Amino acid sequence: MKKYREYIDRIKSIRPFPPKQEGQSCEEYAKQRLVIGLKYGVFALAAFAVLRGVLVTVSSTVTVSNSVNGKELPIYCVECKEPKIALTFDAAWGNS
Repeated sequence: MKKYREYIDRIKSIRPFPPKQEGQSCEEYAKQRLVIGLKYGVFALAAFAVLRGVLVTVSSTVTVSNSVNGKELPIYCVECKEPKIALTFDAAWGNS
């Protein structure tokens, strides 16, 4: 129970905004909190956008392979509803 109390006290001591400094006006402190809050908000939105982009990209990726007798062969034709073009390069120059 003591460890739990210490953990809760440590979490409560984490402050997202710095304390108001001595001699700092309320307007300056409010502006400082607004700027920091906007920074946190922009960071959170950017992180969410990146995560969503990764999830959408990964879920729509299709992996296809073609092998005969254990040897990988290129796929020359795939049937689909709409016409598409695929451009590929043999980077190994035919070396297996």
